[in-house]
Amino acid sequence: MTMEINATINSSTYQHSTWGILIQDQNTSEVLFTENSQELFVPGSTTKILVAAAALAAYGPDHSFETPVYYDGELESGTLQGNLVLVASGDLTMGGRNTPDGKLAYTNLDHCEANSMDGANLTSTDPLAGLNELARQVKASGVSRVEGDVIIDDRLFQKTLAPSGEYLITPIMINDNLIDLEIVPGRAGENATINCRPQSSTYTVTSQVQTVSSGQTEIRVNSDDPSKIVVEGTILENSTPQVRTVSVEDPSSFARALFIEALKREGVEVTTPATNPNQHLASNNTTAYTEDKRVALFTSSPFSENIKVVLKVSQNMQADTLVALLAAKNGKKTFDEGMKLFGDFLTSAGVNTDMLALIDGRGGSPSDRISPEASNQLLSYMARQSYYQSFFDALPVLGYDGTLSGSVTNSSPLYGKVNAKAGTVTVDDKLNGRVILLSKSLDGYMVTRSGKKLIFSIYVNNVPLNNTNDANQVEQDINQVLESIYYNL
Repeated sequence: MTMEINATINSSTYQHSTWGILIQDQNTSEVLFTENSQELFVPGSTTKILVAAAALAAYGPDHSFETPVYYDGELESGTLQGNLVLVASGDLTMGGRNTPDGKLAYTNLDHCEANSMDGANLTSTDPLAGLNELARQVKASGVSRVEGDVIIDDRLFQKTLAPSGEYLITPIMINDNLIDLEIVPGRAGENATINCRPQSSTYTVTSQVQTVSSGQTEIRVNSDDPSKIVVEGTILENSTPQVRTVSVEDPSSFARALFIEALKREGVEVTTPATNPNQHLASNNTTAYTEDKRVALFTSSPFSENIKVVLKVSQNMQADTLVALLAAKNGKKTFDEGMKLFGDFLTSAGVNTDMLALIDGRGGSPSDRISPEASNQLLSYMARQSYYQSFFDALPVLGYDGTLSGSVTNSSPLYGKVNAKAGTVTVDDKLNGRVILLSKSLDGYMVTRSGKKLIFSIYVNNVPLNNTNDANQVEQDINQVLESIYYNL
């Protein structure tokens, strides 16, 4: 086995690269293969297994987020002289991925990747399901008119820009705080049709995408004015619809508008325009949220389902939000306080934090580093916990689902035998006109041909890529390492 693995990782492809590997027996922790296992590596999205573990430990797999709506004022004969307040609880999906069986829906390539990768798909679920349910309950409670404002109380934790700078981490999330744009080709020469969700009067979408009979699909989204989204470019006739997304700049105001529109659909009149910004509540606001003034409550699916979405589709914003939720769970308010609690958990789990460096929960910062040994320490700890099965089931299955779907065919001996989280980080090398695969990684659990249960962490950093086939070869080489282990242990 050692000779086979060394032949793979020492090939000419990796003459300027570094591998880090640690393979251990899950039951005994016996080291079965090691290569640079204490060195620090750029991890990519394998970071998410650490924050998911911390969040599961803090909340438990069966935890449900409860999002209430209260009235503040006087309610008489159906008319509220005062405000209707939705108190954000940090629910990561607000019913937007709910399926009839109580699970959360996801696609193998989620809409969160639509702008960077081809082939993203939308779930068939309703992103407004939670808000619609709250609106129905408000109407059923006897409220028919709101003379004051509708407010999203977003003070659960401090809103902050993610370390990557890509999105706002906030306690209120509707559709991952994204507007989905599905671009559907027409006949050649016609403008494409654009289906958008969640639909709202607060923005318009204009299609300037021309359907063409030949050439390439090239789509650009201009959202400099958040209220006027313009989609430009070309799309091939008879091609599969394309998905693009626009990030919501002010999630609280967006959620407020969507909630007002949901209320109106239920027959609740709101006098304040939906286009107004969300009202900021002072931290020392003394509004009492009492049971007698609660008019609606939305309860989420079990937290284990949230973790499944985070890991299966590698959901970046939700992974970072888990850090903020660690803070909220412990009465804290800031992302940095959540990171401190994240570190405390890792230490308590027996992870040597000297062998990692993190600034976020997603694994997207240039400063993030993890060693194979630190990763294995976490995986070993989780295998001994009562909620291990929820953690294990949330990991993508090699070849079968999530980000590992299609990575091997069903004829591979590894198909269905590996539950693991992958990570990929690439950067441009403009000097040489190529790409550097800064990191390709895979951490998780596997069962060998003999039935032995293993824990593994595999990292390779700094691989020059001349084309996409080179990237595919690196993934195949990691799978080749796993095959050698599968057959020989």
